Amino acid sequence: MDWGRAKSVLILAFLLLNAVLGYQLWMEWRERIDSAVDWTSLSPETRQLMTNKGIRIDSEIPTEMPLMRELTYRLKDSPASAEGEPTPLDPPPNTRIVFSEEELQQSLGGTIPELAKYRFDNPGSNEKMFVLNRVEGDWPIFDVRVELYYQNQKITGYRQDRIDSVTFGSEKPQKVLPATQAVDKLIKNYLPAGSAIKEIELGYHGQMFDSETQVSIPSWRVLLEDGEVYYVNANSGEVVTDRADPSGEKPAADGVAGIGG
Repeated sequence: MDWGRAKSVLILAFLLLNAVLGYQLWMEWRERIDSAVDWTSLSPETRQLMTNKGIRIDSEIPTEMPLMRELTYRLKDSPASAEGEPTPLDPPPNTRIVFSEEELQQSLGGTIPELAKYRFDNPGSNEKMFVLNRVEGDWPIFDVRVELYYQNQKITGYRQDRIDSVTFGSEKPQKVLPATQAVDKLIKNYLPAGSAIKEIELGYHGQMFDSETQVSIPSWRVLLEDGEVYYVNANSGEVVTDRADPSGEKPAADGVAGIGG
């Protein structure tokens, strides 16, 4: 055996391996940088206020500003919005299926009506249940959802809001307010010291009334680490606060107020 040649081959292979690993590390670093919060998108005043109040943002600040308009729908069933026992699942599927749309459909698509129209809401889920939001026009309706209750890594039951007759308003679609503006104003006017923003997402939200027909408005959902939720009207800038419920039940609207500043 030509040991000199073998040694050269081993050295070359080692160098190539280092190059590959180095490239992978560089790509991972770039992905982290790309997904980091763009602090410069917030005003200097807000960034200083965050420092003073100990507020942090653990989520990307979305940059999309699509044209959207309000939608209306008819509420067929709303057990997920009210009290009552979940519908049991027998046999109970493994919890891992929620992380795969295909597995979820295979396991529960024949049991839960129109399940394909709902999308997993990981940030909105908790230690008692997984949440899936009804999707319309690629945007979630935060008030219409499926709740999958689980324990011991098994999904034991579900509750589901069902709707039909979904229509968009006749008004001209408006470009939504940027997420940075919503976050900026929340920090200045609403968030208490020590708050941590867990997630920021665009979708639809509306105050639920005792009526079959509901109206849902384009809104930014700002979810805090402690479970409290703020919905910022993506057209007018008004805010609805949903207080966290320790029981894990769907929270009710706490109040509506215009944002100043």
